[in-house]
Amino acid sequence: MHAAGDGTTLGVQPALDGIRAVSVIAVLCYHAGFGWSHGGFLGVEVFFVVSGFLITTLLIEERDRTGVVSLRRFWARRARRLLPALFAMLVVVTIVVLWRNDPSQQSQLRRDLPWGVGYVANWGQILSDAPYFTPSPSALRHLWSLAVEEQWYLLWPMVFIALGRRGESDRRRGIGIAIVATAIAVGTAVAATIEWPQRWLDPWRGGLREVDTVNFLYLSTFTRSVGLLMGAALAFLWRPWARVAASDQRSTALRFADRRLDAVGALALVGLVAAFAVGEVEDVATYQRLLPLTGIASLVVIGVAVHPSATIVRRILGQRWIVAVGQRSYGLYLWSWPISLAVGANRGSWSRFAMAMAITAPVSEACYRWIERPIRSGAAGRWWTRLPSASRQRGGAVVATSVVAIIAFGVVRLADVDPVFDVAKDTASTEVFDLVAPPAATPITAVEKQTAPASPANTTASTASTASTASANNTASTAETTTTTAPPPPVTFPPLPRRLVIVGDSTAHSLAVNLPRGLDDFFRVEDGSINGCSVYSDGVGFSGRSFRRPFDDCAGWERRWVRDAQRVDAEVALVVLGAWDVLDVQLGESVIAFSTTEFDDRFSAGVQRGIDVLTAEGVHVALLEVPCMRPREAKGQGTPPLPERAEDARVSHLNQLLRNVAARNPETTTFIDGPPEFCNDETIASDKAYRWDGVHASGKGVNLVFDAIALQLLSIELPADSG
Repeated sequence: MHAAGDGTTLGVQPALDGIRAVSVIAVLCYHAGFGWSHGGFLGVEVFFVVSGFLITTLLIEERDRTGVVSLRRFWARRARRLLPALFAMLVVVTIVVLWRNDPSQQSQLRRDLPWGVGYVANWGQILSDAPYFTPSPSALRHLWSLAVEEQWYLLWPMVFIALGRRGESDRRRGIGIAIVATAIAVGTAVAATIEWPQRWLDPWRGGLREVDTVNFLYLSTFTRSVGLLMGAALAFLWRPWARVAASDQRSTALRFADRRLDAVGALALVGLVAAFAVGEVEDVATYQRLLPLTGIASLVVIGVAVHPSATIVRRILGQRWIVAVGQRSYGLYLWSWPISLAVGANRGSWSRFAMAMAITAPVSEACYRWIERPIRSGAAGRWWTRLPSASRQRGGAVVATSVVAIIAFGVVRLADVDPVFDVAKDTASTEVFDLVAPPAATPITAVEKQTAPASPANTTASTASTASTASANNTASTAETTTTTAPPPPVTFPPLPRRLVIVGDSTAHSLAVNLPRGLDDFFRVEDGSINGCSVYSDGVGFSGRSFRRPFDDCAGWERRWVRDAQRVDAEVALVVLGAWDVLDVQLGESVIAFSTTEFDDRFSAGVQRGIDVLTAEGVHVALLEVPCMRPREAKGQGTPPLPERAEDARVSHLNQLLRNVAARNPETTTFIDGPPEFCNDETIASDKAYRWDGVHASGKGVNLVFDAIALQLLSIELPADSG
């Protein structure tokens, strides 16, 4: 870009760096997990619009100046601008993750590193089993946006050249591009509304697999090209620097126009800040309305920022410190996220955020001064050419070999790591399930019953009972009558294993993935859980801890329950809920407080909806009692300890609602009592060996649950059992 505008070129525009600064600050606050900035991810959309505008402007000016666009020079400039800092960050992250030996990060680095090197990280996360919204995020999660931009840099110049061959005016080109961007935005909004099923060819597993819709809308090059196209359209349609004369003698009408420009620009800037405060990354409304509106506001701010007459907005955004931040925005974005994750600064803590920024600032500054700027300006190249030929060859070989070797070593070293790390899975558990026989007073009746093997404990108890009875009979030999006690009948079960699907939220998942050894003799279990979802498709659960959980991305949960039940041809569906249902709910503009009539009706209707879709498939529904929870801070958890989960009164209220729903469906639904220890024994309830974060069962906790519920599940008499 030219050092200064000459009336025909854009030149240096400090205000554009100011826009970048506002955007990157919003993203940093979003990454920090502050509740007042949960829409900060929209700063990336502002980046996209700025990039689309700047890159297209550069291409237009090169075409006007030379008559052609050199793809080689364009791609070389982009490579010098982006690649050195990226590979420096990848090398450091690879070394740190290997050194820290964190299985979660190693698993995710195994997946994300090759995608990141190839600038296709967004597609890697779309096709991943642990996508962008995973509770345990990857150190390279933020590379998705760089991948979208790099794919744009690769394809757009060729499209630009092709457009130039049609002989149309720039105005017509801009209008056409704007129409395309609008069509994509409308298509994205429709897709967010209808939740259409997506299946993609997965070359690693073969065949087709389902892709999460919200994940696709947020990450895909197609849907996120809207901002880039909007910026490109603006570049064709808006070049005020070529029309406004730089003169101190301006008319009253022109000064009035200046004030209007500043007013409109300031209003759009305020709108962006408001979007950073209210946006929800998993809210369907984001893709229906907020992203397009953010793009439009970005266009307005950019248009005003590059207009020579917009003095106030240009002065605000052109302040030296803001411009300095904007110039370093790429490095700040690259380094801040992995550093924040390493120090735990992604949970809304000001002290952790300050620590992360204290590390990020000097690291990104060093990267800017010694890597980005020298290579981009050509200073590094000029210094390199002054070195002796032998030194250049050795130095180049050492640097290139070191970078390639470290990244290749990381890929090879991580090849044996589990491809998907599940924080809920207790890999150290050695629990063995031992079914306790039921009392003779509650026999299990079913057609084609199987006799269960008696456990040693039960055999001992039976022998002791017989011996005790014989002794009593000898003592009472002189009585008129003799009382004898018959041994309990053999314990019998329906045909085993009983096919069981466990549906519900992440607490259901923790049961399904931590099954004790030996349980498969009695149950064939399918995991049908949906992390972060209960029985709602809208609304936002919110906590007094400034935590919010939108349920829009849970749309279609009923279909997923049915699909997973069909996969195992389930006889019984164990419904495990409660972790999210203890929260108050915001629905539209209104707040539904916990335990109000409106809240109870909403929850009960959702549970009933789940019962209806499952029983329509011939599946009996078992509603598991919600356990008392003791949430606490734990490594790897995606949700902070929510105080509402610790309120036993809320848990008790939910259980009463579940009992009521079961009572209204006696033929198809059974309420299942869980282990009382989670409410009555504080030692067990707070022991991480039972629940690693006080909410999700692990090891001993899963065994405790199945000790309590196995016989109840096996006692359910199904229509097939009676003929």
